[in-house]
Amino acid sequence: MHLEGNHTFNSTQEGLWSLLNDPAVLARTTPGIRELEPLGGDRFKAVMDIKMGPIKSLFNGTLEVVDKDEPKSYRLLIDVDAKIGTVSAQAGIDLRPREDGTALFFKADARLSGLLARMGQRVLSGVARLFTSQFFKALEQELSGAKTLEPVSPQGRAPN
Repeated sequence: MHLEGNHTFNSTQEGLWSLLNDPAVLARTTPGIRELEPLGGDRFKAVMDIKMGPIKSLFNGTLEVVDKDEPKSYRLLIDVDAKIGTVSAQAGIDLRPREDGTALFFKADARLSGLLARMGQRVLSGVARLFTSQFFKALEQELSGAKTLEPVSPQGRAPN
């Protein structure tokens, strides 16, 4: 599965870089993250609670940041598994200053197995785009310091 896109934030490149490298911020802003525990260096234990339609599963695994070029880019290596399958993914993050802030460009490729792989590219691509949109919205809230906006729940929806 392949996913790519970009989003412009009202932030300096250094300010956005700082947030993208703060495990506490990432745990708050990434849909489904239940736990992000440092293992040393730029490696983290991740526990994710993901709901996709009628399917809900707890994923356990690791996230690792590699090839850092501060404050411009890095790659994220993701390996998680659950009862419904495994995900092995790489995502590249590239920050570029603009007149109106900083643009974040990303490209991600994932290999899926189990029930996840059988769900189909179209369904999973839609879920991935939804989670990406929710992540960008939550990161914008972090940048603005907004406390009145609804948080994103682990299932990827704002609570009722």
